[in-house]
Amino acid sequence: MADKDYKAFIVEGEAREPQIIDNISKVFFAHGNFKIITLPAGQNIYMLWKKLKEDDFETDLIEVLREGSDEIKEQLADLSRDDFSEVYLFFDYDTHQKNLSKEEDTDAVAQMLASFDNETDNGKLYISYPMVEALRDYKTGECGDRVSCYVSARDMKNYKNISAQRSQYPQFRGYDYDIWKDIIDIFAMRISCLFGFAETLKYDQYSELVSPSEIYSLEAKKTPVQGVFVLSAFPEFLVDYYGTRLWRTCVRHKTNRRNHKKNSCE
Repeated sequence: MADKDYKAFIVEGEAREPQIIDNISKVFFAHGNFKIITLPAGQNIYMLWKKLKEDDFETDLIEVLREGSDEIKEQLADLSRDDFSEVYLFFDYDTHQKNLSKEEDTDAVAQMLASFDNETDNGKLYISYPMVEALRDYKTGECGDRVSCYVSARDMKNYKNISAQRSQYPQFRGYDYDIWKDIIDIFAMRISCLFGFAETLKYDQYSELVSPSEIYSLEAKKTPVQGVFVLSAFPEFLVDYYGTRLWRTCVRHKTNRRNHKKNSCE
């Protein structure tokens, strides 16, 4: 067992997600008395969850990752699950995944969110809608408009390019605290809009109403009709982690500003 406290950040990809976690570590956790270890799962959340479910969740998530990758095995040398005080998972919302049967696909995401709902136990899952690039898909101080709020099925394959073209800051490595403040401000406006509020939620409202499961429930209702509502998992994680202090520092708009148009995402 190691003497130091560790936090595991499990991600789907091996490129952009580790860049974002590395940036978050530098901006928000530089003075923390713990070490963050980023573990690329090398597979989507459905496959990872399926492996755990087959064993009735008796097998620890960290051990499943260790067994599936020589690189992760090396990263986790001399470390066990007991060395990790918290485990977080960051995955994309895959509306057309091909790794589950029709029977398994029924409410699979809802089941996963129920399984991964505690960072000190099985781990806590955060989902980016539609994918990790949602983090950069914003303009400072603007919630969005009917076009940019949603990603249609036909645009899903090209979303990485679309988000890059719309972004003021497409390179995740260069994000500083001021950029993150803008991102969290946008997140507060968007989450308020998703939950049907014209005015930006206060933190006590947010903490009472918003959870990864509730977000998914609303996303699942909107997706077949309007497309995926663009929302990043990373500001959601930061708000949950730091609470009201970060919310009050970053959230400065009281209404959902939509490019100077009517405040509505519908």
